[in-house]
Amino acid sequence: MPPPRSADLWQTLEPAVAGRIVVQSYGEGAGAEVLLRAFLCERDLQREAVRFWLKVYAALDQAPAGPDAGAPRPGRPPSGAA
Repeated sequence: MPPPRSADLWQTLEPAVAGRIVVQSYGEGAGAEVLLRAFLCERDLQREAVRFWLKVYAALDQAPAGPDAGAPRPGRPPSGAA
């Protein structure tokens, strides 16, 4: 098995917390970053890590609404966009 590409920090975080951190770090690219991490974990055969990152991706849509509640979540296209 190849060596892991990232630290095991994900094992100490809840998906919602990790989602907030990724959004703060990557802004609009948060969704793409999370999916990339899930993909790399899949390539490294880290199934638990893949599940974690997919939960983080799902949590991006469940973040509390703020002042721009009508805007699409970072890393996600607007509704109806193809």
